[in-house]
Amino acid sequence: MASTTLSVIVTGAAAGLGKCIATEFLKRGWQVALVDIAADKLSAATEELRALGHQGEALAVEADITNEESVKAIFDKTVAAFGQVDALVNCAGIMDKFHGTGEQDVALWNKVLDVNLNGAFLLSRLAVQEFLREGRVVRNGDATGEVKTGGAIINIASIAAFRGGAAGVAYTASKFAVLGLTTSTAAAYARQGIRCNAICPGGMATSIAEDFDYSNLGQLFSSVMKINEVSAGLSDTGRLARLVAFLCGEDGQDISGAVIKVDRGWTAV
Repeated sequence: MASTTLSVIVTGAAAGLGKCIATEFLKRGWQVALVDIAADKLSAATEELRALGHQGEALAVEADITNEESVKAIFDKTVAAFGQVDALVNCAGIMDKFHGTGEQDVALWNKVLDVNLNGAFLLSRLAVQEFLREGRVVRNGDATGEVKTGGAIINIASIAAFRGGAAGVAYTASKFAVLGLTTSTAAAYARQGIRCNAICPGGMATSIAEDFDYSNLGQLFSSVMKINEVSAGLSDTGRLARLVAFLCGEDGQDISGAVIKVDRGWTAV
């Protein structure tokens, strides 16, 4: 019998925004599968969060989200530990080198698309299958009392999905495609109560920036610096994490197919 406690898979959870999102769910009493490819960082982050004594339960799952078998193992381990999966947060992502189309290295293009888009697709595919699985405990019904399977997917996209000068061509293309993945998923499974939304952050102080190699940058990097000069600054990861939890929770059940900018007005400039 599945637990009545809600459970969520958060990718990229060893550091930065993913860790912050995982922390917020744990504070709210959710069971959280923290997924990351960096084993040492993942172990340290999981132990740190467990030590804080939050009501929720943390499970560390080392995995490569670009590998189909590895992604299947994420769901197998989460269901074995928590009974079922109620939400997925696709937060794992990597940057490019701000190169334009003509100068973009093919290997890096493939890597960025593999992590940012293909990984989100593979996880979303199995999340939908899990939400529709026979015998899964139903968490909610609609206003008419019709029973629906429910389940929520949050894709962390970027304002690069709206601005050609906010990143390089690989990152921009990957995040633009994530919006298509989001809206298609929301439309296809609306009648089953499965919700899918995208959040598009602007600048944030996360590990994706801290670990970035600033050598050999492309010409688009200068346009990003110009935006920085007139923007309102970096967004707060804690507030964004609370938005993610809201969208996955009971009060967010009427929101699906939404693309939400969290950028302190970057795209308004």
